Amino acid sequence: MNEKKKKKTEKSSQYEFYIKYERPEEYAKDPNEFYIAKRVNEYSQSKALMRIQEKITKRALEIARIEPPARVLDLGMGCGFASTHMFLNKFQIVGIDLNFLFLTYYEIHHLNPIQSDMRDLGFRLGSFDLILSISAIQWVLAEKNEKRRVNHLKKIADQCNLILKPKGKIIFQFYPKSDTSMHEIGKIFNSTGQFNGNFVIDNPDNPKKRKIFLYLEKK
Repeated sequence: MNEKKKKKTEKSSQYEFYIKYERPEEYAKDPNEFYIAKRVNEYSQSKALMRIQEKITKRALEIARIEPPARVLDLGMGCGFASTHMFLNKFQIVGIDLNFLFLTYYEIHHLNPIQSDMRDLGFRLGSFDLILSISAIQWVLAEKNEKRRVNHLKKIADQCNLILKPKGKIIFQFYPKSDTSMHEIGKIFNSTGQFNGNFVIDNPDNPKKRKIFLYLEKK
């Protein structure tokens, strides 16, 4: 582990969150509303975003301590930056996204892309060794109605439990708006009684550079 990289694993804590601009998930009803053709093109052509996604994916796999040829489900795969990195490193990949434009921007049939909602997964029991999501779950956390938000998160937690193999792993990298929002998803997964795990937080004392991962293992 690079000693220059500060990291912390916490069960409960209070962090300062640096929110300079309103985020897309705060004013768009869902990703399809925000990611119209122009934005999909901008996102998919961005070399900077590709590098960021690859870096985060590498870190997520490092935290999860999982090796190829593990079978991985990428929730919210977008145009396939994270999935492509894993595919090139010999993982077996299936990816889902709500937005059909993302799934057809590049020729990514080898990544097994499926247009689907992470709140409504329909895979067979015990299909995956790892469920990974990079920068996507905050769209669910942004739901303003608490009852609907909690219901959505419970559905995701229950379905992740069903489609993971025994000892299967989950890792969500996301950008919560607040400490409360960050811990809400952890509490809901914990309430199922089916997972062990915690948050791994890189650069915890730097709100601009902080990266938050929820890492869980199925019991």
